[in-house]
Amino acid sequence: MLPSLRGLQALSLLSQTGSLTAAADVLGVSRSALSHRVADLERQLGVVLMQKQGRSVVLTDDGEALIAVMGDALDRIEAAVEPIRRRRSQLRISTVATLASHWLLPRLPEFRALHPDIEVALTTTRRAIDLEAEDFDCAIRHGLGNWPGLTATLLFRETLAPVAAPGADQNLEGSSIIRARSRFRDWSRWWTASRRAGRPDDGGLVVESRAQALEAALAGGGIAMIDMAYVDEHLSSRRLQLLAPPITLDEGYYLLRRSVRRNDRLLGAFEQWIVAVSARSRAEAGAATSQ
Repeated sequence: MLPSLRGLQALSLLSQTGSLTAAADVLGVSRSALSHRVADLERQLGVVLMQKQGRSVVLTDDGEALIAVMGDALDRIEAAVEPIRRRRSQLRISTVATLASHWLLPRLPEFRALHPDIEVALTTTRRAIDLEAEDFDCAIRHGLGNWPGLTATLLFRETLAPVAAPGADQNLEGSSIIRARSRFRDWSRWWTASRRAGRPDDGGLVVESRAQALEAALAGGGIAMIDMAYVDEHLSSRRLQLLAPPITLDEGYYLLRRSVRRNDRLLGAFEQWIVAVSARSRAEAGAATSQ
């Protein structure tokens, strides 16, 4: 029969700390409970593994030999078990930074209030992730909905509209436009779809991302071309003004998951919530446009 893992863990901590109190604190148990774990292990093995030496506890020769043989076995067992334990209560989501900052994070407290037992771990990256191989339960990505082998649920179509702070230069024909390198074509796409003559000015401010473009617009630095989903609250609070009607693109934001779900209870709760909140967000964006 294999020796008690609880006893081995207690013995390992005693070896590291030399103190029943310190080892018990690490495990979150009482001194008595920790002593019982080691005593149970001693009974299993038929040897004495620890002995008191003044106020400290030291391992016997048999205890030291056992620790030496174990090496990092406990750490490797813990590393193997932790992902399985985590999946019972943690939902891991991958998305892009702008969507996370300006759409998802402001709404997540609502989900946490509905499901306080679910821990949400959010990671932002622009790279493509492999949901089959990587430790994510789902992803939110921008595209046309064609991700082979994955189930894609549309959350909302992307829209583009020019916005600026009250008092800022709001001349669409001028040089106060703000471009994001990551979305450099947004201005020309909106200009063409809106059937405006000519082309947008080549001057203005160039920033790295749409998140930075939005921050610049909020600070009064010019006109940003932004998705309506990101600015509904700014428009309703009048921190920003809509300067022209938005256009709707073929692309949108999708919730991606495996065809065969992992972590089904947690993912099901999140999917139901995010689909509902996305519908509400579309309605809010539409109301902001009509004002």
